[in-house]
Amino acid sequence: MFQVEAKPLGSYDVAVCGGGIAGVCAAVTAARQGAKVVLIEQSGMLGGTITLAGMGNLIDADNKGGIIQEMRDFLDARGMTWARRGDKVDKNGKVIPGNLLHGEGVKYFLDKICNDAGVTVLFHSMVCSAKHTEGHIHELLLCTMCGNFSLNAKVYVEATGNGALADLVGCKWDCGDPDEHRPSPVSMGSSSIGLPADYNGTDYEEDKTVYANKLEKHGITVSSQQGSIVKSPYGYWGTDFTMGYDVVPDNILHLSKVITEKRMEAFDVIEAHQQIPGFEKMKINSTNPQIGIREGRRIYGQYRISNEDILSGARFEDAVCLVTFHVDVHKLHAKDTIEQTRGYEMKPYHIPYRSMLPLGSDNMILAGRCISGDFYPFSSYRVIGNMAGVGEAAGYAAAICAKEGIKPSDVDGKQVSAYMKDYLKEPV
Repeated sequence: MFQVEAKPLGSYDVAVCGGGIAGVCAAVTAARQGAKVVLIEQSGMLGGTITLAGMGNLIDADNKGGIIQEMRDFLDARGMTWARRGDKVDKNGKVIPGNLLHGEGVKYFLDKICNDAGVTVLFHSMVCSAKHTEGHIHELLLCTMCGNFSLNAKVYVEATGNGALADLVGCKWDCGDPDEHRPSPVSMGSSSIGLPADYNGTDYEEDKTVYANKLEKHGITVSSQQGSIVKSPYGYWGTDFTMGYDVVPDNILHLSKVITEKRMEAFDVIEAHQQIPGFEKMKINSTNPQIGIREGRRIYGQYRISNEDILSGARFEDAVCLVTFHVDVHKLHAKDTIEQTRGYEMKPYHIPYRSMLPLGSDNMILAGRCISGDFYPFSSYRVIGNMAGVGEAAGYAAAICAKEGIKPSDVDGKQVSAYMKDYLKEPV
C-alpha cells in the first residue's frame, strides 16, 4: 500500500475534472454564476478532443447558443473557421467561415474565457484518487507535474470523457455495443503537406469512393477502410486513416499499444502515397498529441437515454439540450460495416438533466460523453455541440448546489432547463 503525501490546494465551490469542451463550459458557467471553481486538466491545454485529438469539427452546433456561439463568433471574426466541404477561400482570398475550427484559436479562446471568469485552471494534473463515503466525495488526490496535491469542493463535475472520477467512487458503467460489447474505435488523426494545391480531399461521398479506389489500386491498406483528407486554407490537409479496435477504458496496456500502432500506421500510409501520381511530394506534417477516443465509460444515471427515446424524438421537462445529429457508429472491428446509422433513424430528442445525475454519488454531476445513455443514443449525442450544452447545464446546476447547500438531485431540473432555454437558446 502506497503512503502518499499531498499538499493541500484548498477548498472550492465546484471542482471540474476534465478540460475538454464539456469541462470548460461547466467551469466557466459555474464561475459566471458566482461560484469559486477549479478546473483540473491532465494535459497542458484546454479543448480535449478539439485541440488534443484534432477533431475540430463543430457538429450539432447550429442550434446552440451560449459558449459555443461565443467561440464561433470569436473564431469567425479572425478567419479561424472554414467550410468542411467545397471552396475554403473566396475569390478575394478570404477564408469562408464554416464548422471546422483552428486549434490554436480554440486554445486561446478557452484560456481567455476561463481567465475572464476567474476559473483556477490546473494543467498537467490528474485525479488519481478520491476520498468518499458511499460515493459522497470528500477530497480529491491530484498527481501533477509539480507533485501530489489534494483539494475539496462542495460539488464535483465529472467531465473526464472516460468517466474516470465516477469509476473511482464506484459508479456503475457500460462500454460498447449491446451485442458484443465492442467499444467505438479510436483514431489517430494527422495532418499532411505537399498534396496537389487544387485537391480538396474527400469532401463528398463520390470523392471518398474515387480516393478509396486509388488507394486500392496502389496496394495501400488503411485500418479505417475509408480514409479521409480534408483541406484547410492554411497550407495543410487534415488526414485520417486509422482505427484501433476493442480499446476499453480500463486497459492501459492495450491503449498504449494501439497508440503506438496507429501513430506508425499514419506515418506509413502517408509515406506510401508518394507512389501515387500527383502525390509524390506528400509528407506527414504531424500526428495529434492524443489519440481520439470516441467512447469511454457510460455512467448509469437517474435516467438513461434509451434507443426508444431517439427513435421517437423524446422530449422532457428537464431538457438541457436538443440533439439533432444522426446515429454515427464507426467500425467496431476490422471486418465490420461502415454503415453509420445501423438502422437507427433518430428524430431530434432531448437530453434530460436526470441523465447527468449518477447513481452511486450524491455530490457529482456528469458532463460530456460519460452521461447516462445506451450505446446508440451515445453514438448520436457525443459530438461537440451537445457536449458543450451538457457542460453548461452541469455548471449552472453545480453553482446552485454550492450557493444553496443542496445536492445535485435536489436541483429542479425544470429550472436548469429554463436557464438553458431562456439564456442560451437551448433547447430549441
